[in-house]
Amino acid sequence: MQNIGIVFGCFIPMHKGHESLIKRALLENDRLILAVCGYQADRGKDFLDFATRFKIVTEMFQDDPRVIVIKIDDKKLGLDGTFTHENWVLWGNELFEQAGISPDSAHFNWYTGEPSYIDKLGKIYPDHTFNLVDRAVIRVSGTEIRNNPTIHADDINEAFRNYLEETGMLK
Repeated sequence: MQNIGIVFGCFIPMHKGHESLIKRALLENDRLILAVCGYQADRGKDFLDFATRFKIVTEMFQDDPRVIVIKIDDKKLGLDGTFTHENWVLWGNELFEQAGISPDSAHFNWYTGEPSYIDKLGKIYPDHTFNLVDRAVIRVSGTEIRNNPTIHADDINEAFRNYLEETGMLK
């Protein structure tokens, strides 16, 4: 049976912590579903809007046939930002539908730094494996990076950093 990793995030911007999740998932699995989450007017709209984040991530992995990059638009799904069981079910259904893969067609390994995500998703997908990754890989949050990208430039993924430099968001 094939092993498929799952990494998801808003990537506002993608940083070293996200990179470590993705690298680990690629090392431990045959394929990877990489989900860019959010919506066009979310908290990243003034820094890196949803469409731009999805475009950058898609371009980063366009030459790797093992990676399936998908977009999960929370507003299109009608999600309201709460982490209810019902919302996670809708979100999970969308993830597998966008990837074109059934949630019982392989062995799935999820990677996250959020224990609460494991708790919620583990109830929906009890046969999947959930990996809590040490958040100490990066000692700065996405919010801190957005608030002062110049100070935290070395923590930003190279493709995202290049975009921010090109657009003048990072000086």
